[in-house]
Amino acid sequence: MADRRTRVLFVDDDQKLLDLLQELMSAYAEGRWDIYTATDTAKALAILQQLSIDLLVLDVHMPVVDGVQFLRLLQRRFPNLIKVMLTGDHTGAFRAACLNAGAELFLEKPRDAGGWESIHATLSELAKFQPEQGFRGVLRQVGLHDVLQMECLACNSSVLEVRAGETSGLIFIEGGRIVHAQTGDLAGVEAFNRLLSYAGGEFSLRAFTEPPQRTISDTWESLLMDAAQKRDEGAEQPVEAEPAPLVDESGRPPVESQADGAKPAPGPAPTAAVPPETVASVAPTQPKLRPQIDEVLICSARGEVLYEWQCAKVNARIGFLEFLSKKAQLLQQGLPIGLFDRLELEAPASRVVVQILATQAVFVRSSRVPAQGQP
Repeated sequence: MADRRTRVLFVDDDQKLLDLLQELMSAYAEGRWDIYTATDTAKALAILQQLSIDLLVLDVHMPVVDGVQFLRLLQRRFPNLIKVMLTGDHTGAFRAACLNAGAELFLEKPRDAGGWESIHATLSELAKFQPEQGFRGVLRQVGLHDVLQMECLACNSSVLEVRAGETSGLIFIEGGRIVHAQTGDLAGVEAFNRLLSYAGGEFSLRAFTEPPQRTISDTWESLLMDAAQKRDEGAEQPVEAEPAPLVDESGRPPVESQADGAKPAPGPAPTAAVPPETVASVAPTQPKLRPQIDEVLICSARGEVLYEWQCAKVNARIGFLEFLSKKAQLLQQGLPIGLFDRLELEAPASRVVVQILATQAVFVRSSRVPAQGQP
């Protein structure tokens, strides 16, 4: 499948600025961008409903619906859309409000051509922020299952278009319920499972339209669980074990298993039993490990850094905390599991603990290193 050009939408109530952006960004992109413009949020929504936009660049001060309000609407309606604020009002209050509402970056409008070139370079790098494998069109590496879960938890109505190579399909979501799926000659649950079985591709959310039929009545939770189970079963490669030979204590086939008159086949020489204490004495000694804190980050509820230690990727960590906070709110709304406490990710040599509180968020990464005196 040929790579399509990046689609960028600029939204600003200043038509002269939009004309300038159209000219400059087209020149900097050298044919790699398709650029669209809108002078108000209504025109921007119309474009978003018609096209699969990769990157939206929005001004803070907009008439009728300001940029922050529009961001909140887009966060619910187009969760996979990358959003950037580009404004002349570069104050801390607006920055925190925009980042909390779902913006990836908060940029100041430059005053010279060199500044606009830097803006283009930043936006170009952000537009490339896609997972190396899996589905494109995600929000901070959120997969297809996650987008379906977020739409259903938020009780949204939308149509999810899935494309993988030459294959495409649609999943219809109405009021948080999956009511229909279709791909090729398949429809219903079978089509749904087929679409979620693809290992890679791309997807986009569209405005809800009435499906040609309603073929699914199961809950979205059971649909996602069944689809994940079927995908795991399809990925398994069972190997048929060879039948074990029948042997007796001496390592030879037992007499009853031999044909009449046949001589016993020679077997391996019997092996002397090794005392358990001997096995224990030759087993390798596992080194004693101790935890070591590698990284700490504490942020306010607005994404402001309160404390950081050895945190080389502050913006990436803040983005992860913001995403996790939004997911926790959706889970709290859709499932009766109480308040989110913390997330723990553990690997053989490292551990990450994240805690989201009402006033702040904490990120801690640690590793296991040999204790003092160990090799």
